[in-house]
Amino acid sequence: MPRAAVTATPGVLPTESAPRSNHCELAADTRSPGLLRNWVTALLAGWQLPHLADDLTLIATELATNAVRHGAAPVWAGLALCEPEVGQQVVRLEVEDSGPGFNPDECITAASDTTESCGGRGLFLVATLAGTWGAMQTATGQLVWAELPV
Repeated sequence: MPRAAVTATPGVLPTESAPRSNHCELAADTRSPGLLRNWVTALLAGWQLPHLADDLTLIATELATNAVRHGAAPVWAGLALCEPEVGQQVVRLEVEDSGPGFNPDECITAASDTTESCGGRGLFLVATLAGTWGAMQTATGQLVWAELPV
Protein backbone atom coordinates (compact mmCIF):
# COMPACT_ATOMS: atom_id res chain seq x y z
CA MET A 1 0.00 0.00 0.00
CA PRO A 2 1.46 3.40 -0.91
CA ARG A 3 2.37 5.72 1.91
CA ALA A 4 0.64 9.08 2.03
CA ALA A 5 2.44 12.15 0.81
CA VAL A 6 3.67 14.40 3.57
CA THR A 7 3.25 18.03 2.66
CA ALA A 8 4.85 19.53 5.76
CA THR A 9 8.23 21.21 5.94
CA PRO A 10 11.27 19.21 4.82
CA GLY A 11 12.94 16.83 7.26
CA VAL A 12 16.02 17.50 9.29
CA LEU A 13 18.99 18.65 7.27
CA PRO A 14 22.37 17.07 7.87
CA THR A 15 24.25 18.39 10.88
CA GLU A 16 27.84 18.09 12.01
CA SER A 17 27.02 14.55 13.19
CA ALA A 18 25.85 13.54 9.67
CA PRO A 19 27.41 15.98 7.18
CA ARG A 20 26.87 13.84 4.08
CA SER A 21 25.01 16.07 1.67
CA ASN A 22 25.44 16.72 -2.06
CA HIS A 23 23.59 18.78 -4.66
CA CYS A 24 23.67 18.96 -8.44
CA GLU A 25 21.91 20.84 -11.22
CA LEU A 26 20.10 18.81 -13.87
CA ALA A 27 19.88 19.86 -17.49
CA ALA A 28 16.36 20.23 -18.85
CA ASP A 29 16.65 17.27 -21.21
CA THR A 30 15.87 13.57 -21.37
CA ARG A 31 19.40 12.50 -20.34
CA SER A 32 19.03 13.98 -16.85
CA PRO A 33 17.22 11.03 -15.20
CA GLY A 34 19.98 8.64 -16.28
CA LEU A 35 22.71 10.99 -15.12
CA LEU A 36 20.93 11.41 -11.79
CA ARG A 37 20.72 7.61 -11.38
CA ASN A 38 24.49 7.33 -11.88
CA TRP A 39 25.12 10.18 -9.42
CA VAL A 40 22.88 8.62 -6.74
CA THR A 41 24.46 5.18 -7.22
CA ALA A 42 27.97 6.60 -6.85
CA LEU A 43 27.10 8.56 -3.70
CA LEU A 44 25.38 5.58 -2.07
CA ALA A 45 28.40 3.38 -2.84
CA GLY A 46 30.68 5.99 -1.25
CA TRP A 47 28.46 6.08 1.83
CA GLN A 48 28.54 2.26 2.07
CA LEU A 49 24.79 2.09 1.32
CA PRO A 50 24.63 0.22 -2.02
CA HIS A 51 21.62 -1.81 -0.81
CA LEU A 52 19.47 1.33 -1.23
CA ALA A 53 20.50 1.91 -4.86
CA ASP A 54 17.72 -0.01 -6.64
CA ASP A 55 14.84 1.74 -4.89
CA LEU A 56 16.47 5.16 -4.68
CA THR A 57 17.54 5.23 -8.32
CA LEU A 58 14.00 4.37 -9.41
CA ILE A 59 12.67 7.16 -7.20
CA ALA A 60 15.31 9.54 -8.58
CA THR A 61 14.36 8.62 -12.14
CA GLU A 62 10.67 9.32 -11.54
CA LEU A 63 11.26 12.64 -9.76
CA ALA A 64 13.80 13.86 -12.33
CA THR A 65 11.56 12.84 -15.23
CA ASN A 66 8.64 14.74 -13.72
CA ALA A 67 10.76 17.82 -13.06
CA VAL A 68 12.20 17.88 -16.57
CA ARG A 69 8.92 17.01 -18.31
CA HIS A 70 6.39 19.00 -16.26
CA GLY A 71 8.47 21.57 -14.37
CA ALA A 72 10.74 24.34 -15.52
CA ALA A 73 14.49 24.91 -15.42
CA PRO A 74 16.55 25.17 -13.39
CA VAL A 75 16.18 21.70 -11.83
CA TRP A 76 18.21 20.82 -8.74
CA ALA A 77 18.69 17.49 -6.98
CA GLY A 78 20.06 16.86 -3.53
CA LEU A 79 20.97 13.70 -1.64
CA ALA A 80 21.65 13.70 2.09
CA LEU A 81 22.20 11.24 4.89
CA CYS A 82 20.07 12.56 7.75
CA GLU A 83 19.17 11.59 11.29
CA PRO A 84 15.63 12.97 11.88
CA GLU A 85 15.41 11.08 15.21
CA VAL A 86 18.19 9.82 17.44
CA GLY A 87 19.32 6.43 16.17
CA GLN A 88 17.24 6.58 12.98
CA GLN A 89 19.09 7.39 9.76
CA VAL A 90 17.46 8.06 6.41
CA VAL A 91 18.71 8.95 2.97
CA ARG A 92 16.76 11.90 1.63
CA LEU A 93 16.48 12.72 -2.06
CA GLU A 94 15.13 16.11 -3.10
CA VAL A 95 14.33 17.35 -6.61
CA GLU A 96 13.34 20.97 -7.08
CA ASP A 97 12.23 22.74 -10.23
CA SER A 98 10.86 26.15 -11.08
CA GLY A 99 7.48 24.91 -12.31
CA PRO A 100 4.06 25.71 -10.87
CA GLY A 101 3.78 22.51 -8.81
CA PHE A 102 1.02 19.97 -8.31
CA ASN A 103 -1.15 18.36 -5.65
CA PRO A 104 0.54 15.02 -4.81
CA ASP A 105 -2.61 13.44 -3.41
CA GLU A 106 -4.46 13.99 -6.70
CA CYS A 107 -1.59 12.44 -8.68
CA ILE A 108 -1.52 9.30 -6.52
CA THR A 109 -5.30 8.84 -6.76
CA ALA A 110 -5.30 9.33 -10.54
CA ALA A 111 -2.43 6.86 -11.03
CA SER A 112 -4.00 4.14 -8.90
CA ASP A 113 -7.30 4.46 -10.76
CA THR A 114 -5.72 4.07 -14.21
CA THR A 115 -4.97 0.51 -15.28
CA GLU A 116 -4.61 0.90 -19.05
CA SER A 117 -2.38 3.98 -19.26
CA CYS A 118 1.31 3.63 -20.18
CA GLY A 119 2.27 6.60 -18.00
CA GLY A 120 1.29 8.55 -14.95
CA ARG A 121 2.44 6.09 -12.30
CA GLY A 122 5.72 7.75 -11.29
CA LEU A 123 4.53 9.27 -8.03
CA PHE A 124 2.60 6.10 -7.25
CA LEU A 125 5.94 4.24 -7.47
CA VAL A 126 7.63 6.88 -5.30
CA ALA A 127 4.87 6.55 -2.70
CA THR A 128 5.18 2.76 -2.74
CA LEU A 129 8.98 2.65 -2.40
CA ALA A 130 9.72 5.58 -0.10
CA GLY A 131 9.51 5.46 3.67
CA THR A 132 7.99 8.94 3.50
CA TRP A 133 7.73 11.48 0.71
CA GLY A 134 6.11 14.79 0.00
CA ALA A 135 5.99 17.97 -2.01
CA MET A 136 6.11 21.59 -1.02
CA GLN A 137 6.09 24.96 -2.70
CA THR A 138 9.32 26.92 -2.51
CA ALA A 139 10.10 30.53 -3.28
CA THR A 140 11.05 29.55 -6.83
CA GLY A 141 8.88 26.51 -7.63
CA GLN A 142 8.26 23.12 -6.09
CA LEU A 143 10.41 20.63 -4.21
CA VAL A 144 9.54 16.93 -4.11
CA TRP A 145 11.38 14.73 -1.63
CA ALA A 146 11.55 11.09 -0.63
CA GLU A 147 13.25 9.34 2.26
CA LEU A 148 14.42 5.77 2.63
CA PRO A 149 15.41 4.34 6.01
CA VAL A 150 19.01 3.19 6.19
